[in-house]
Amino acid sequence: MVGLLLLISYDLNRHERPRAYDEIRQLIESNAIDSRRPLYSQWFVQTNELPDAWSDRISEVADEDDNWFVVQVQRPYQGWLDHDLWTWLAERL
Repeated sequence: MVGLLLLISYDLNRHERPRAYDEIRQLIESNAIDSRRPLYSQWFVQTNELPDAWSDRISEVADEDDNWFVVQVQRPYQGWLDHDLWTWLAERL
């Protein structure tokens, strides 16, 4: 395993701005070692940085009424996702 695996969840509240969702996607894809998006406003991010660094990045593209949560993923975890995503997670934890 390289680095940490984080879960980033967010809700961009002001009129569901497509441009803001694109900015979040670009921010994640350009700064992560690897990433997957299991749900519309949620990403798994493989990184060498702590949640604080990612929260600071998101704050640069978010509005004052947006919400986000960044947490390290660790075992045990559970859910209902595509098989390929479970494999990706297992390889990183």
